[in-house]
Amino acid sequence: MKVSAVIPVYNRTETLKDAVESVLFQDYSDIEIIVVDDGSETDLTVPLKPYMNMIRFIRLEKNSGVSRARNEGIKAARGDFISFLDSDDVWLPFKISHQMEMLEQEQTKICHTNEFWYRQGKFINQSKKHARCGGYIFPQILDICRISDSSVIIAKEVFARTGMFDEGMRVCEDYDLFLRVAALYEVSYSEKKCIIKRSVTNDQLSAAISHIESVRLDSLRNFICTFNNLPKEYLSAALAEINRKEQIVKSGLIKR
Repeated sequence: MKVSAVIPVYNRTETLKDAVESVLFQDYSDIEIIVVDDGSETDLTVPLKPYMNMIRFIRLEKNSGVSRARNEGIKAARGDFISFLDSDDVWLPFKISHQMEMLEQEQTKICHTNEFWYRQGKFINQSKKHARCGGYIFPQILDICRISDSSVIIAKEVFARTGMFDEGMRVCEDYDLFLRVAALYEVSYSEKKCIIKRSVTNDQLSAAISHIESVRLDSLRNFICTFNNLPKEYLSAALAEINRKEQIVKSGLIKR
């Protein structure tokens, strides 16, 4: 099975090379690399010059956000499976082969893994708040996004049912997509840490959004209004989470 590695990037010349190399170093043989330049203000072909004959490079004329960049990568992908890699993260060499084995063993169409976190020059421990899991996990991912973009691999056929990333969202686009995915599919999860999720720059949008819970609330409300035939237990859990998020947002507005 061919795997397409989609790397969206905007102005990150200092980490992009590391990301690409971590895909090239995979011990899985059939991977294509798609780098999607989201209208960067600098020429990204310069740091990528040694690898241009080994990757597919797509440049968008204007900066439109990570959702559109990922979607363009999905549409261009020739692989049976698609895996995303943020341009400041890196994969460990066994990442794809490990996940493909799990998908085969568990007969699932989506798999995510645990990860190392690297912040301000050192590795840090994750809090219990960010605990991940596998199975029919829709109720467990209603509070926050518990599937890391750089750790996930998804059969391309899944997007025909779930749709792709919402291009109107600049943050929480992953939360929005994985709600739709988990409502329809069983999800495989490996506790093995297969990626290093790095924060080496200060341009992570989600960290700068003070009202991120209200974004998740809007996404969840829209999901409930547009998703057909949601199982009763899923609907009950989603409505309870909407009520919880409304209280959080209301409390935040009162404090302001």
